[in-house]
Amino acid sequence: MALLLWTASSLAAPVTLNLKDADINALVASIAEITGKNFIVDPRVKGKVTVVSGRALDEKEIYDIFLSILAVHGFAAIPGDNVIKIVPSAGAKQEQVPVVGLESAGPGASQIVTRVIQVKNVAAAQLVPILRPLIPPEGHLAAYAPTNVLIVADLAGNVQRIADIIAQIDRASNEETELVALQNAAAAEVVRLLTALEQSSAASDPAGASKMPRLIADERTNSILISADQANRERLRQVIANLDTPLQSTGNTQVVYLSYAKATELLATLQGVSQQLQQGGSEPVDSVSRAASAID
Repeated sequence: MALLLWTASSLAAPVTLNLKDADINALVASIAEITGKNFIVDPRVKGKVTVVSGRALDEKEIYDIFLSILAVHGFAAIPGDNVIKIVPSAGAKQEQVPVVGLESAGPGASQIVTRVIQVKNVAAAQLVPILRPLIPPEGHLAAYAPTNVLIVADLAGNVQRIADIIAQIDRASNEETELVALQNAAAAEVVRLLTALEQSSAASDPAGASKMPRLIADERTNSILISADQANRERLRQVIANLDTPLQSTGNTQVVYLSYAKATELLATLQGVSQQLQQGGSEPVDSVSRAASAID
């Protein structure tokens, strides 16, 4: 039984829609009469529908409900130039689905659409496995790496939900690059130590590997370039400060410039004296005298 009431004098007047086990093709015919739209119905579109409206609805509300009824029963409406095709949802993505953008007025939530979403701060391909479970089998989701965009085809309502999720994920981080000058330690060696430390931490926490700071040694200025978020930059500055400390000297080294003797010839004599002193013996007077004479 089907009951569809509207004011014949004006199709723009509110309509009361009550259907029970109505043939879906009869519903399409009624919607065509109410809205003035032209429909082509795929032969595979069959079934009974039931809908009850508790109040009178305007033309737009009627059409939105119609699209929802189609979606619930596994069908989709694909707008064309002057006609709307009603097909099974499973094949809808192969049809000429309208492409919508942010500036579009916005189709009904139950209309199949395609949307190209620009991703700015993360790799679009990384979002595909995250969003894939939110797309039904009849929908479509793909990343296009050259321009870092996502292509989504599904019901407009779900496409908008996907776009909202992407907006939450695709946020600019507070990552900046900072230059830290060293006074005592060698920049290349400090970078080697810090890189090993960060790689070890990333291995134990794979989820944080993508946030691993980037470190570059500038040997010309003995400085380190740190590219990371604020928290990591502050942490690394503290570690670098702890490493950049002067070494505690344990020896007593003095440079003596010679005026007459050759350093290479004198070295053998001094090494002999040093070895005898280390062995605990007393150096003969004539050896010490020869060394002193050589220095003079």
